Amino acid sequence: MSKKVIVIAGTTGVGKSQLSIQLAKKFNGEIINSDSMQVYKDIPIITNKHPISEREGIPHHVMSHVDWSEEYYSHRFESECIKAIEDIHKRGKIPIVVGGTHYYLQTLFNKKVETRFSERELTQEQLEILQSNDPDIVYSTLVECDPDIANKYHPNDYRRVQRMLEIYYKTGKKPSETFSEQKISLKYDTLFLWLYSRPEPLFQRLDDRVDVMLERGALQEIEQLHEYYKQNNFTPEQCENGVWQVIGFKEFLPWLTREPNDTTVNLADCIERMKTRTRQYAKRQVKWIKKMLIPDIKGDIYLLDATDLSQWDVTASQRAIAISDDFVNNLPVKQERAPEALGELLSEGETTMKKLDDWTHFTCNICRNADGKNLVAIGEKYWNIHLRSRRHKSNLKRGARNADFEKWKVHKKEPAE
Repeated sequence: MSKKVIVIAGTTGVGKSQLSIQLAKKFNGEIINSDSMQVYKDIPIITNKHPISEREGIPHHVMSHVDWSEEYYSHRFESECIKAIEDIHKRGKIPIVVGGTHYYLQTLFNKKVETRFSERELTQEQLEILQSNDPDIVYSTLVECDPDIANKYHPNDYRRVQRMLEIYYKTGKKPSETFSEQKISLKYDTLFLWLYSRPEPLFQRLDDRVDVMLERGALQEIEQLHEYYKQNNFTPEQCENGVWQVIGFKEFLPWLTREPNDTTVNLADCIERMKTRTRQYAKRQVKWIKKMLIPDIKGDIYLLDATDLSQWDVTASQRAIAISDDFVNNLPVKQERAPEALGELLSEGETTMKKLDDWTHFTCNICRNADGKNLVAIGEKYWNIHLRSRRHKSNLKRGARNADFEKWKVHKKEPAE
């Protein structure tokens, strides 16, 4: 465990790239990208690649090397990431893994189910289910095969649900049983840093960043993607995979494909959708860190406060350097795991894996998600949060008003005695 790795986790737009450069300069490091969109060639603006002019000569690995025609899978990232780590170690440097696809951090754990060399061949029916691109079919099938593992995923988390079903088909064993038998350990001596900003200022920064991206040429990159999309006869359904998942393309597709005289779709709406989806993505990233990453590492993570950028040097940069200095020199880290203002994020209730009973799925018959399906909350805690939310209460009132209106219409049609 003498080979060291530093990981910087955090939401989009929180400053991970900036911090990684500062740490790389201080500790003779090189950066490994772990963002699933930044692996693709070109389109640096909408994928938020750190500008080359601001990298200060620090090498970046696993970035800008995948063609748009390819779909990038986690097993390929694992191979490329481990190869980069070993290469950086051989040259006496420290790998710094940075990116927003926190699922990729599973690469650093001895936690894996190998299916590539399985002797079980998939049946035609199994292949059709896995390749159906229908989240409902794939999820319902996983529920039948392994309800325990299915309960740990949202029905819309298509790719991970698909992967669990594939494991079941290829190994003949329930993934829940396989994972429960594994003792999770790290491949390297790893320091985990969590760069965090409270939601309100972060969301404003994310909105502002979208505006800046558009000023810098994001729309031209989106149009460039659209030309490739048209030339290769892609369809909207295919935008769930590969480079088409980048935030910005699907949001602008209605505007790019509108008829010349269509006034129902306007650019401002597309921009607002891009901002909304970026904020939603940031929320999901925080949930993943809290509910999946932190339990895996048993809370062994250090929180950095990026809420107030005017205090960046003290609350983020200097604190990260102090923590990393102790880590690199094999000394006990003297810094607290979290600043007092953010201590609740690392409370026991937030950093331990939820019990199986807490993976219960609750379906709201009043509220719907972006796909028009009934909203699903996982765990009683989040179900209660939803029930208390402004959105749910508003929909309840709207439903009551509609019910009253329907009763009134029925009453009006009844003949007077």
